[in-house]
Amino acid sequence: MAKKSSPEDEYIAREEAKQRELARIKREQEERASEREARLGTCPRGCETRLHKEAFRDILVDRCPTCGGVWLDPDELAKISHEDATLVRNVFDFFRGRRD
Repeated sequence: MAKKSSPEDEYIAREEAKQRELARIKREQEERASEREARLGTCPRGCETRLHKEAFRDILVDRCPTCGGVWLDPDELAKISHEDATLVRNVFDFFRGRRD
């Protein structure tokens, strides 16, 4: 015959389950952080190629030599957008691989 569990036993079992779940979540977060750090400086499209810095006017942008993708840091787009329309057109030409 099975022994009935007491309220204390049930409480302890629930708390242990919570702790196991929290440990699992923490482990997954650490793994994702480690994966992000390993990808730092590589193409976000998944090329696994190191990005190269290229000068566009007074801004250094990151370009993937494999896929040709151009990646901007957060403040770089703001710098570009404050310029005139010709500069913005030149930026898009640059992104397409055309040189000015």
